[in-house]
Amino acid sequence: MSDARIDAVAAALRAKPDAYLIAIAGIPGAGKTTFATTLAAQLPGAVVLPMDGYHLPRVQLDADGLRRRGAAHTFDPAGLRADLTRLRSLRQGVFPAFDHAEQDPRPGAIRVDVTTPRVIVEGLYLLLREWQLAPLFDLTVFLDCDLCTALDRIAARHLACGLAATEEAARDRAETNDRLNAEAILADGCRERANLVLR
Repeated sequence: MSDARIDAVAAALRAKPDAYLIAIAGIPGAGKTTFATTLAAQLPGAVVLPMDGYHLPRVQLDADGLRRRGAAHTFDPAGLRADLTRLRSLRQGVFPAFDHAEQDPRPGAIRVDVTTPRVIVEGLYLLLREWQLAPLFDLTVFLDCDLCTALDRIAARHLACGLAATEEAARDRAETNDRLNAEAILADGCRERANLVLR
């Protein structure tokens, strides 16, 4: 992790000392989770809230939804928007995480209380125009990553976590699902709408 990228966000936050909700967006494999965790470690008391907690449970998805899981339509953006809107108002709440072993959301796993100074939300679609989340954030960051590099990371992750049984199957899933998601994010202009683009 480049310290320069953390420094860039820290500088942006110094310019916005009252910033409370921070979005970390980017294509699949861009390093959002790692970056958000590293950033939170530099911001005492900050809490990381992953968008993955708003995956629709597998039981709610049909065969195509399971095949395309991770696409925008396999999430609950209305639930996320309602929770973030409430969080902005109350400065507290209980939120879902994502259980990678169960491959489903885990309700009530993350708690934010009134003493939490900042909440870092990380996920693919936070700046997607249709989801209408961007106005809720005080600072929006897009991690810009070469698509081929990102897909290599994603394929390795699919293999490591058991989503694919072979390297070939992992690469196929990355190409037929994650590439489509990445291209949708870029075509929507998410990168251009961010306050800060980190390459």
